[in-house]
Amino acid sequence: MLNIKRALVICAHPDDEVLGLGGTIKKLTNQGTEVNVVMFANGNEGYRTLEEKDRIVEIRRKEREAVQQLLGIRHYETYKYNDFAIPADETTYKICLSAIRTYRPDIVFTHYWREYNTHKHVASVVSDAFWQAGWTCSLDLGEPWKARALYHFEVIDLLSEVSHIVDITDTFEEKMNAMRAYASQCDVVSGALQQIEGRALMRGSQAGLRYAEAFVKNIHRPEIIR
Repeated sequence: MLNIKRALVICAHPDDEVLGLGGTIKKLTNQGTEVNVVMFANGNEGYRTLEEKDRIVEIRRKEREAVQQLLGIRHYETYKYNDFAIPADETTYKICLSAIRTYRPDIVFTHYWREYNTHKHVASVVSDAFWQAGWTCSLDLGEPWKARALYHFEVIDLLSEVSHIVDITDTFEEKMNAMRAYASQCDVVSGALQQIEGRALMRGSQAGLRYAEAFVKNIHRPEIIR
């Protein structure tokens, strides 16, 4: 985690950033790294009762603000796509391209491409935007910026392969507290807290750690060795 001044997380829904890498985010912000989040969905499908349906977007907005404080995230750039309606199209592609050029991260985190539809769509546009953000093109979206690396995290499905494991033993409780702050989703995502702990224990056991989060590095853009 050394020499990372800025990191950018691009995710689909409010709570994905916690489920996937809440411990890593806190580890980064604890060391002084600036972490920004781009989030596409408004959380409209995360209601537990029909009576809550008309209020859920506002509920999740307030929960997200609490998570921002708990994890030390500098800024959330949020969009109003419905939970099941995030497309992989020109608009979302340009949002990602612009975000990478605006926040100028050293590293970018996003979903894994084998997860369900909207996570897959986000993974797709981020993977291509990460690469193209360094081109001298589409200059109305900002000056070109080449981030050092792109990492995919796991939310629903386990990564089929892992390139990096981050020790989150010292930030695991902050990750749990952040998920508790998304209180409306702890019932919707059945067993969310149990799932977080079980996965963190499993990933930790793979590296002789107490708790960990797993990532796979995207090698879409090869590293140059001189």
